[in-house]
Amino acid sequence: MRDTVSFVLLREGSSDDGLLAHLRLLLVEAGVREANGSSRPYKGTVEERLRGVLAEPGTLDLVFIHRDADGPDASARYREIVEAAATCGAAAPCVGVVPIQETEAWLLVDEDEIRRVVGRRKGNEPLGLPNLNRIEQTTNPKEVLEAALLAASATTGRRRDREVKRFSEHRRVLLERLDVHGPVKQLGAFAKLMADIETTTKALAARSPG
Repeated sequence: MRDTVSFVLLREGSSDDGLLAHLRLLLVEAGVREANGSSRPYKGTVEERLRGVLAEPGTLDLVFIHRDADGPDASARYREIVEAAATCGAAAPCVGVVPIQETEAWLLVDEDEIRRVVGRRKGNEPLGLPNLNRIEQTTNPKEVLEAALLAASATTGRRRDREVKRFSEHRRVLLERLDVHGPVKQLGAFAKLMADIETTTKALAARSPG
């Protein structure tokens, strides 16, 4: 078992900081005693962002690189990450966090949480959510989530306008509450993330002395 892993999350935006707690948990469950990580706001290409974090003082064990697939196939994003790591000569493993389509796809898996976040857990309005096995084929999951939150709020007029403006807040809370042991692990992109963390953790443990 690896005692401590220090990691950085190269996020696409500040609203994705909710991923940090989930990454820490997945690392611990993969065999790390303690995982310490924080996000970085670097902009630009994956290579530019990675160069930014590699230029920082200190030593990192692991770099997570968040990059939405923006489509049904994530292979180009993973290739982009592998090539950037090779070009930069990254000594630390670089693990892609690549939701199919958009990160919001991971937030469509739990109807109860969507109702809860708008304060209407017992509501029964249809939310128009795709079936679990169709989520990664759903284009524009952000728009689907926005519509589902509005439907769950059952608001009209000015109250509805206020709910529209609260989307970012609701999204942040939903991401923080994401149950990594729940339905999301049935999505291909999240399952790959879990598998990659498992593989990387074993590789880090093999490097450790003793």
